Amino acid sequence: MLKIKLLPAGYGDCILISIDSVENVNILIDGGLSETYDKYLKKEVAHILALNQKLNLVISTHMDNDHISGLVKLLNSSYSKLINEIWYNGLIQVVDSRFYSKEKDEYTKEDIKIIDKIISQGVISDSQQKIGINSGMSLGVLITKNKIALNTITSGKLICDNTLYDRYEIAKNIYISVIGPSIDDIVLLEDQWKKEMVSQNFMFRVNNKIKMTEAFEYQLMRIKSHYSPESYKICGDGDLKKYIGDLSETDGSIVNKSSISFILEYNEKKFLFLGDSVIDERFLSKLKKIVGNQYHFSAIKLPHHGSRFNITHEFIHRYTADEYYCSTNSKKYNHPDLETLAALICENTKFKKIIFNYPIKKALFLDKTQWKNKYNYDIVMGDEKNTIERNFL
Repeated sequence: MLKIKLLPAGYGDCILISIDSVENVNILIDGGLSETYDKYLKKEVAHILALNQKLNLVISTHMDNDHISGLVKLLNSSYSKLINEIWYNGLIQVVDSRFYSKEKDEYTKEDIKIIDKIISQGVISDSQQKIGINSGMSLGVLITKNKIALNTITSGKLICDNTLYDRYEIAKNIYISVIGPSIDDIVLLEDQWKKEMVSQNFMFRVNNKIKMTEAFEYQLMRIKSHYSPESYKICGDGDLKKYIGDLSETDGSIVNKSSISFILEYNEKKFLFLGDSVIDERFLSKLKKIVGNQYHFSAIKLPHHGSRFNITHEFIHRYTADEYYCSTNSKKYNHPDLETLAALICENTKFKKIIFNYPIKKALFLDKTQWKNKYNYDIVMGDEKNTIERNFL
């Protein structure tokens, strides 16, 4: 039995996978907002402890506060001892060592001021989400502090499609195949960070890896991209097909492109988890190498909460699923985009379920019997208080 729990994580992601097989395996994908840990994730990890089990693998897909903040609270708690391993691409994995590995500090007074300012500001977000110097350290620092095994499959180095060519067995008969990020995406991320730091007159002369790691994470979480509003307005008339967009615009966020995306395989079923990835030609080429030109997954977690900037018609036609997961309360950036949902529903003729972990307006709008019968789909909605659970034999 494989269970997928979509925790209410606000506008973020927090997904817990539990597999009862030859051995019990628990995989946590992202941690949502800090309040996600307080309200939901803490109970889940307490239950894992009560069962005398472990969090075998925690995957931090990328450095966005709506994915990482709950993980920071987890690692700041006693439950951090439950974690066997973390996959995470931080400063040491992303940045060339010559930019942080100095034998000694030289002329660093101004550099340290810049680093300390970034750390003290914490994360730009909702007031309850601010993580500053007095309320916790970055995920990268906490991994080191708690001595948690990091990226063991790459000997602590970068996790990307170039370093993991084959599927990796994380437990008996349970496999992961990494699709992204690409090394090119990581190079762009490093370049973006360096440009941001140079714009503040940073000279890369600090040898304090703790400070550098923390500032690196906070700085990346401040890098935002502009998103234009949806062109379609919800109305009760007409056919669902009129809401399909061309899906030609692309997410310009370098941080989102750096997301760890992967296929989880168990009991001859495959599940595609996309984080906030951007589906492009390279992504499709990698996916083709793993599963072929077309494939039907048991479930697909939609990239970037169903944003139209992160998915394409080609992907929708070639890679279908029994279930599509849309994790968001729709309160930031107004995700998901109706253009994405309409394309998924109308262009995949097989029966499918669209799973929402909140009762958002777009889910309610799509919950029409006439459309569901015509386009062969169903809607499953959470109540924003309880976790959505999906089970697979």
